[in-house]
Amino acid sequence: MPGKRVRRHFSQLSEFDRGLIIGMKAAGWSTCRIAGLMDRSECVVRNCWEQWTREGTHARKTESGATRKTLRREDRRIVRQTTVTRSTIRADVGVAIVPQTISRHLAEANLKSKSPFRAFPLTPEHWQLRLQWC
Repeated sequence: MPGKRVRRHFSQLSEFDRGLIIGMKAAGWSTCRIAGLMDRSECVVRNCWEQWTREGTHARKTESGATRKTLRREDRRIVRQTTVTRSTIRADVGVAIVPQTISRHLAEANLKSKSPFRAFPLTPEHWQLRLQWC
């Protein structure tokens, strides 16, 4: 049948192929033209380009779990601003993140978001003994 599309077998894109797709797309080539040249589906080319524009990387994802909402640059910006409030950090980063995300980034950088106790809290018995001493 002449009008039937040929199904391409499943195979992962190599780093080189991903780089080629991004280079051709950045040069203004159409998705259809790139797919025909690389012998891939248009969906593969589109997904590779969308990942590049969204995340700034073309590397395959290796970690499992939810995707991160912040880029590495934004993570570094969060860590550098340890002296300001979380709402200020959220406004500066420019990404919709919750306060727990900021605390987690600070914890990953071995920074504590809470100040330590300056003195141990006194028990009622300690208060009585101090009052008697006075």
